[in-house]
This record gives sequence, C-alpha cells and structure tokens, in this order.
Amino acid sequence: MIRSGFWALFLVIIVISPNQTSAGSGANIPNVSLEVTVKQKEHGSVGKGLHVAHLLCWQSNCSLTWLSLNQCGPAGSGKEAFYPKVERFSTQEGNLQVTPLGDVLQVKQVDSQTITTLRLGYKKTPKVFMSTKVTSFSGGVVKNSAILQKVITVEYVPLRGAFNERKLDCAVLLPGVKTEK
Repeated sequence: MIRSGFWALFLVIIVISPNQTSAGSGANIPNVSLEVTVKQKEHGSVGKGLHVAHLLCWQSNCSLTWLSLNQCGPAGSGKEAFYPKVERFSTQEGNLQVTPLGDVLQVKQVDSQTITTLRLGYKKTPKVFMSTKVTSFSGGVVKNSAILQKVITVEYVPLRGAFNERKLDCAVLLPGVKTEK
C-alpha cells in the first residue's frame, strides 16, 4: 500500500512538473495585472483594428487574454460591423510562457502556425500586492500561413497614454437570443 502511494506521488511529480516548466511558470514571476491596447502594423501600414492584451500573473501562474475590436467587415445587413473576438492562453494550460527579465516580462504564446512574443515593462510596486502600470511595450507575431503559402510578420504598435477614448469605425455585432414568433 505504501509502495503504490509512493509510485502514485512519483508519477504525479513527473507528469506535472515538466508541464509547469514548459509553460514557463517560474517562482520569480511577480503578481501583475497589465493591460495594453495595440494596433497591428504589417508592410509599413498600421491597421484600424484594436487589440486589448491583458496579462494576469498570480502566484507564478499567468494568463494572457486578447480582446479584438474594430476589425470591420460586411455584416449580414450589408453594413460594416465587427464581432468582438476573445482569445485566452495560460501557463497552466501549457500554451503560454512568461519569463521575468528585471522589470520586463517576456511573454511567448506558441501554437502550430503562430509565435507571438510580447515584452511588457512594468513598474514594480513592493508595497502593493499586484503591479498594474505598464511602462514599456514591444511585440509582434510571426505566422506561417498555409493559405497564402508564406510567412507573415506583424508588429504590435501600442496606443500612447494611460487611457484612450476612441470612436470605433463601425457597429459591433453582438450575439443575442433568437425569439420565436
């Protein structure tokens, strides 16, 4: 009985530990809640889409959530509209790596066709349980497009200023509940 308990514990340690290491979850990752809005720059042109990135790290586990807005296109009505897109990645799920580099966090999200890298500078606040101020940003994504049969590189350009008021270029397309007549 004791022997099987030992082997069960050993198996848990072996199976779980590599996942945490490969996810980039380390003991030195600070508690942060960092938000920045970026636009995509491709071939020298900055797009109109707005992409809000939120990095939340707590007790060395991190998640990165993207909210994409203002990516206008034709809707069913024939008018221009966009559907808000939300994507989420985390160190616990193994699809996000976060590496502390002094007062910068390097964030890497990798899947089979895409590598996204962000560098978020932040203000350390030792007397506060969580840092929230972004002081610098750089980042981008490299995609291997099977459809276009080429590699696409996109730079993320952050909005300047702590908060920005922006009018969107088109209506938002939101889901609802279809009622029967």
